[in-house]
Amino acid sequence: MRTFVTALGLLFGTFSFGQNKCYCAKDTMLKEIIDCRIIKFDNKAKLYWSFNCDSSWLTFESPTHKKEIIYSLDDGLQNYTGRLGYSYAQEYRNKFLIQNRVISGCCAPLDFYLFNKSTGQLKKNLGKLIFYSQDKKLPFVISLKNSSYDTTLVLDDNLLSVYNIDNNKTYYVKLPKGEIERAMKNTEETQPEFLFDEPILKGTTVYITYLLDKPGREKKRHTKTIMIDLKKYNY
Repeated sequence: MRTFVTALGLLFGTFSFGQNKCYCAKDTMLKEIIDCRIIKFDNKAKLYWSFNCDSSWLTFESPTHKKEIIYSLDDGLQNYTGRLGYSYAQEYRNKFLIQNRVISGCCAPLDFYLFNKSTGQLKKNLGKLIFYSQDKKLPFVISLKNSSYDTTLVLDDNLLSVYNIDNNKTYYVKLPKGEIERAMKNTEETQPEFLFDEPILKGTTVYITYLLDKPGREKKRHTKTIMIDLKKYNY
């Protein structure tokens, strides 16, 4: 498998792909798989997929119309576009969020990256998230501290990281010591992110529920919910 992830510490390369091309005569199903519609940001920058019979590539176009390819799939892997690698998640004031599927299918949490909305440059590897806001007025993501494919997670830390994207500040919410590690043993989960239900956002408060043990045939699902008011971190 060969993929180009030029945003991850590599310089943007020069590719021989056509501009705004979304066509392959010998595989007409690609147009059903790959969405080539242009995502327009509020600063007039753009993000869009293109493809041919050999590759698919994600292009960032700056407000001054400078174009950079920030990700591509080749060697026939363009059929996995949207199911493997990069896909767009959310726009914020000065940045946009990309989610990365490290494998196609289940069993691995998504990885997330922040890019500069004016230049297309990678700004931050956020790692594996539990929550990201889909509201530009609440520019927050939440994760377990240091939960990333590039770092070693220390479960004894038991800290939730609340990151404000606009001001580049990180805040921490403490969990009971050893609780996540015990929950993983009780549930036999291999990834701590899989303990967490889909977060619920009501107003400015995020409700985060996570599983504490494995429910049996006559055993109710034992969970815990914490509330995080994002308003107190929005400064």
